[in-house]
Amino acid sequence: MPLSKYRYIVIEGPIGVGKTTLCRRLAERLDAETLLERPEQNPFLARFYQDSARWALPTQLFFLFQRANQLRELKQLDLFS
Repeated sequence: MPLSKYRYIVIEGPIGVGKTTLCRRLAERLDAETLLERPEQNPFLARFYQDSARWALPTQLFFLFQRANQLRELKQLDLFS
């Protein structure tokens, strides 16, 4: 299966499972660019680490919406490529 027909690889998973490490290794191996989560922008992350049961959903929803916005930005860039 030729990789040239695929434009994106998405890596999903909960906090701390190694998504960033895997992403960076794949990018290096495939000579590709990375688009990573921006955890510093998540206003729920500090609270998640204090009380994960209470803050897991808001934390993950923020990351989900952040990814949706990143994809929207990528599609916008594709319009001008």
